[in-house]
Amino acid sequence: MSDEERADRYLRRNPDASVAELAGALGIAPDKARGFLEGNPTADAEGPDEAREPRGKTAEEPDEAPDETPEPSNEANEEPPTPSDHYDRLGELYATLGEIDGWHCPGNRDYFGWYRTRQGPGAWDGEGRAWALGKEFAGIRQELERVAYATVNYAPAKWYIDGWRAFDYGENGKEWDGDETPLPNYGDLRAYAPFADIDLTDDVKQKRPEGDIPQETIERALSLYLEAFGELAGGMEHVYALDSVGGAYAFVAPTATAPIAEAFDRRDRAIIFEDMTDRVNGWLEGVKDDVNAAVPDAAGTFEPDLLNNKNRLYKAPMSLHKSLDGVVTPVDPENPSYDYTPIEAVDADAIADAEAWADEFTSDHTDAVSAVVANLWPDYYADADGWRDAVSARIDDLTEEREANRERNQQTLSVDDLPDDIEETDDIEVVNAAIEAIDCRDVARDVADEWDTAPGRDPPRFDPPWRDSNSGTSCFADSEKYVDLSEGQKGGGPLTLVARATGIITNSSDRLRGNDYWKAVNELRKLGYEIPYFTGSSGTHPDALQLFDDAEDTDEKRRKAVRALRASKRG
Repeated sequence: MSDEERADRYLRRNPDASVAELAGALGIAPDKARGFLEGNPTADAEGPDEAREPRGKTAEEPDEAPDETPEPSNEANEEPPTPSDHYDRLGELYATLGEIDGWHCPGNRDYFGWYRTRQGPGAWDGEGRAWALGKEFAGIRQELERVAYATVNYAPAKWYIDGWRAFDYGENGKEWDGDETPLPNYGDLRAYAPFADIDLTDDVKQKRPEGDIPQETIERALSLYLEAFGELAGGMEHVYALDSVGGAYAFVAPTATAPIAEAFDRRDRAIIFEDMTDRVNGWLEGVKDDVNAAVPDAAGTFEPDLLNNKNRLYKAPMSLHKSLDGVVTPVDPENPSYDYTPIEAVDADAIADAEAWADEFTSDHTDAVSAVVANLWPDYYADADGWRDAVSARIDDLTEEREANRERNQQTLSVDDLPDDIEETDDIEVVNAAIEAIDCRDVARDVADEWDTAPGRDPPRFDPPWRDSNSGTSCFADSEKYVDLSEGQKGGGPLTLVARATGIITNSSDRLRGNDYWKAVNELRKLGYEIPYFTGSSGTHPDALQLFDDAEDTDEKRRKAVRALRASKRG
């Protein structure tokens, strides 16, 4: 693609662009950009027939315009381009990647920079919402240090207009109104890409610049992962891949799921897209097992992290890696090669290739929706009259399940109903209410070998005490539950977590039964959580008699034996 063609495409998308903005986006000299804007022949033109009509703004120094930095010439300069120079050339790329038919994907800088902020309403310190990658890359760019991220989802422009949320600054940063961050929720999405982040282990990753990696193993495994994505989408034409420097990304194009968003309202979209995330993670775990069986050396070296969610970040094409001076580049899904690209190797052709990748990635792939539904919900698709009927049936079942849970929760005592000084109870629901009121994140902090091992991720990650975690990202906890991805995406609430941490159960999928349940309750008490003792109807339940507490000395063992004997006589 010639510079003139690139300029024409950029100006169609950004008709008010200035000389500096056009030069920065395309990595060309300002004089050349001015020629494109004013319709004058350029050095590349053969004559006056090549002149263009004037387009956009011609002011040379607009407010907040990026520096007029021409594309670095590595032939003339031995030093590689700086990150600032590099990102000056990528505005058109991210404009293409960031928008699909008026829908926008959130952008992020350096993993922590999620939000565009402004002065807050009333007494609030400020208000903010997620950056729109394409439309607002100039704002992201102002404080970008190394890594530009995109997300796998797209939400309509209306969400960005109405998505501002107030915040105050607290000890741990922004504290949002309603305790909800201003990011798109599942119901807000219009397109959502099934995705895998296939990670290299740290030791292999650090060797990439020198090329001392098991490249054949990685390429064989990557080929199998991408073939699986082709099966999921019903054809390789819907599959896209990037070399992420620290691994690889695999996608089904986001518009493959757009028909689902169009066919169902916000409530139903929220239900089915959340379920889709779980289904993709489960499907991906099976793919991982198949790939590791076919390429045994890939196990533990090159594997997906199974951490997909509605706002899953990935390093955008042409982004720098956070620690290596390599850039993210497109990969051919049908013939994947895995060659490291240093920043100094990025020229206009490489950027044009990335722009073409983004253009195809955001194009129309809606005909893949039937295959995606058939492969993620095969049990529903087999009995359905098409993909809409299958999705509708799944939504109905999930809605019924949620309603049943809601009714059950309404019948359960709330911790707010309990007296502050209650020590014993003959109502098991009082015990359950006290346990359910515990924030699982607090328990995770108490038992973890290390907490918040991937700063900025939500929900937070932790190193579990029951096994070694190389990545530090395979266990996470929110207020209600924890999940251990390495144990089959299994987990549970605070009680299951403390039972797994103390060895009462040996796998996160195990259920607590009988004495093990009460042993776990006592472990929570030892951590300082106030849970009433359960007496049972006759007052002789072992929990109230504290028979599950570990005796600290011989006298305590004797007293416990006496309590047990008395209880057996009363019972």
